[in-house]
Amino acid sequence: MLKITLRLILIFLCGYLVIEWFPITYPIDLSEILVGPIIYPLEFFAATLAFFFCIFFSLQLFQEIHRLTMKIVKKKHSKR
Repeated sequence: MLKITLRLILIFLCGYLVIEWFPITYPIDLSEILVGPIIYPLEFFAATLAFFFCIFFSLQLFQEIHRLTMKIVKKKHSKR
């Protein structure tokens, strides 16, 4: 349970950092999205890393939830 909670906190933190480091203004301007990484490469690189870590932690969380769900389902079937 602690691992799941820790992963949820890390996913939230990484998502927040992606939003902070890769801001998109409204209305969306394509030139701003294309030129932004060139002007601010460090923020773009940091946002990209945070995004990939967020995806990685999300996949781990989904695998853990799937594993626990299958364990519960098998346990119920074995009792019948």
